[in-house]
Amino acid sequence: MVMIVTVSEKGQVVIPAAIRARLGISAGTRLEIREDNGNLSLVLEPQRKTVTASSCIGIAGYVGPKVAIEDMNPAKISRKP
Repeated sequence: MVMIVTVSEKGQVVIPAAIRARLGISAGTRLEIREDNGNLSLVLEPQRKTVTASSCIGIAGYVGPKVAIEDMNPAKISRKP
């Protein structure tokens, strides 16, 4: 896809909304600007592109003991004593 955009007086470029939505770009998203032989390209910062399951461990802030999968059965938890 090729799109023409205009650089503002402050050097800012607006990325069209359809592209931002498709790529998950929002305020605060970090982009790499690459220059090669007079051409510029924007690339999503590498860690933004992929997230591994192991990198998500601990993001909820739980600090209690580990819970076995078997103990996560909702039916077991909802039983009345």
